Order: sequence, then C-alpha cells, then structure tokens
Amino acid sequence: MKVAYLVSHYPSPSHTFIEREIRALEETGIEVLRFSVRRPKDHHIVDETARDEHSKTRWLVPPAVFSFVAAVIWACFTRPLTLCSTFVDAVSGAKGLRSKFKWMAYWAEAILLAYWIVSADAAHLHCHFGNAGSNTAMIAAKLAGLPFSITFHGIDLNEPEAFRHPAKVRECAFAVCISEFGQRLLVDNVGAAEADKIHVVRCGYALPEQHIIPPLPGSNHIVCVARLSPEKGHDILIAALLILKRRGFPFSCTLVGGGPLDDEIRQRIAQAELDSAVTMVGIRTPEEVREHIAQADLAVLASYGEGIPIALMEAFAQKRPVAATNVGGIPELVLDGVNGRLVGPGSASAFADAIQSILSDHRAAERMGEAGWRQVGQMHDPATSTQQMHRLFTQSRLSEAA
Repeated sequence: MKVAYLVSHYPSPSHTFIEREIRALEETGIEVLRFSVRRPKDHHIVDETARDEHSKTRWLVPPAVFSFVAAVIWACFTRPLTLCSTFVDAVSGAKGLRSKFKWMAYWAEAILLAYWIVSADAAHLHCHFGNAGSNTAMIAAKLAGLPFSITFHGIDLNEPEAFRHPAKVRECAFAVCISEFGQRLLVDNVGAAEADKIHVVRCGYALPEQHIIPPLPGSNHIVCVARLSPEKGHDILIAALLILKRRGFPFSCTLVGGGPLDDEIRQRIAQAELDSAVTMVGIRTPEEVREHIAQADLAVLASYGEGIPIALMEAFAQKRPVAATNVGGIPELVLDGVNGRLVGPGSASAFADAIQSILSDHRAAERMGEAGWRQVGQMHDPATSTQQMHRLFTQSRLSEAA
C-alpha cells in the first residue's frame, strides 16, 4: 500500500516526530511518499536523517514549470469537470478578495500534488496539521479521486472556519488528533455527527534505556526547547526569569530553537539584563537537543496554546521535570505535582514560582523526572501509535474497495 504524506514544511527540526512516524510505518510494509508544500531552508537540514528525508521529498512551491504544465494538461484531459468544480468550491467558499487568491493558490498546488500521487499509484493521502497544507490536501484528494485524512495537532485547531475544518472532516476518510483535548475541540468545531471518524493517536516517542540517562546536575540550569514564535510564550518565560533574578534566586537558562521572534527575544533578554544568565543557541540537531536537555535540571514551556509538545516528551525521556502552562493537551502529559508543575498561561509570577519550587527541592525534582519518564512510556509508546495509524490506513483502503 502506498500512502502519500503532505506537510507544509518538510523536513523540519520541529517536525522530527513526523519523520519518526513515517519511518515506523515503512517498517510495517507501507510505502510512504513524502510531499511538502514548501521547500525547507538549508539551515533546517541539520543532520544525516534530515538530509535523507530531504532527498526523498518533493515540493510544490516553488513549482517546476514543466511538471506544473504537465499536471494542468493531465487534469484538463482526464478530469475536466472535477477540475472546474474544485476551483468553484475553493473560491466560492473564501471570504474576501485576499482569501480567494489564497484558495486559488491552494487549488493550483493541489493540481500538481494530485498529478504526482496518481502517477505514483498512491492509495491514500494523509496530511499533518489542519492548516493551509490541509487545504491543498483536500482539493488534491478530490482531483485524484483518493481518500484523505488529517492529523490535527493543537494550534491548528484554533481557526476551524478559516481552514474549513467542518468540510474537511465531513469529506475525509478519518481524522486524527494527538490529544483528547484536540479530539474534544475538533468534535465541538465540526459537530457530533462526525465524532466516530475522529480518533486519538498520540505521537510515539521511543524512550532511551534508563542506565544511559545522566542524573540531574543540580546546577539550577533551565532549558526551553521551542520554536521562537508568539504562541510559545517566551515573553512570559523571560519575565519569569527576571522575577527570579530580582528575588536573588540563582539560575541559568538555555533557549533552543529558531523562528520569527529571534531578534525580539534577544532584545527582551538584553532589556531585562539577563544576558549573562540566558543563552540562545538557535536550531540544533536532535542529538544536540538531547544533550542540552541532559545538561538541565528543568525543562520549561510557557505556551499560550499547544497540542502535546514533543519538547516535553523529550524532557521526560531524559527524566527532567517540567514547568509548563496548562493549555491544550499539556495536562494529559504533565501532571501537576507528580511529574512537574502546571500554571495558567500569561502569568510570569506564577511561572517563576513553579520554576523556583522545582529547583529548590532536588530530590522532589528527581522523583518528578522519574514519573515523567514513566508517563511517556505509558502514553506515547511508538509501537502502539504505529499500529493505530496502520489500522486506520488499512480500514480506509478496505472501505474504498467495498
């Protein structure tokens, strides 16, 4: 069975969980074809695994002129009515001129994607994230005459009307959410009639052997692994660190990740006079990320919105306790007082209190890290997640055949 995977940006340092999912599915005998809406930037190809995935991926933007012309000719001659109807559906459902132009672009991308997946004899199209990439996937599936599905994560659930989630869930073979929170929110957004096709499949994470995990260093070192984007709450984290500094509480902190707020976050650190305590190291390889986590006593994430962050799973895999906000699916992973501390979003003082309480009790922090390791093992077993996805793809194929 061939399954086409579409992601907005692939490969990417923040999408290593998709790479792990794809490779695990391939081990079950499913052939996965990789497609990305946009070509990744060179600095996103951080290691040999990413280079390998890069070599296996085809990108829709920027399009190769010959391929796009061939795709248009193919669509005009083999499915002219579907080509016209998908254009009308795409544009008529868009509100405002700018939105209509965007949906024209999704339609154009979909023509090329449909041409490629039909030519490759794919049996199913799956898209990660219910955002713009899934717009392209929905149209491409109609043009190709193939079933499609979507994995919804967290922040992509916040604009159900703009991204036409009700229509996508009605038309898809199945939908996946990575958390129970996401499942509830998606059912609320699209209606209870579609609830049976919305499944929870958690992101799998393979735990390292316990004997290779280093102990907590006891240096009050904090690590934050997150894209430098507004929803990740770096403004709250920096404000919390400033509160700790004013309290005279000793700490150091490393920010791992890149993104659009890089300059702004550097300015915030400078304005708070935290340059000597906070280090920004940018995008790192997965191995380097694990090393940064291993050097820390605590992992933090002050997000305003999330699904279930892989960064927190990585911290628990290294037996590091976590301080995080109780948003999205995070409370399904982080249990307040058991494996970390949870506070409401947007409160720097509460976040500072959570950090200080964990770092002030080394033995309690060790117990939290142990509990986090067990939590990931119980909730995010990669074999279970792979079996669930394999079953969903197989059931979709059998339904189509019937």
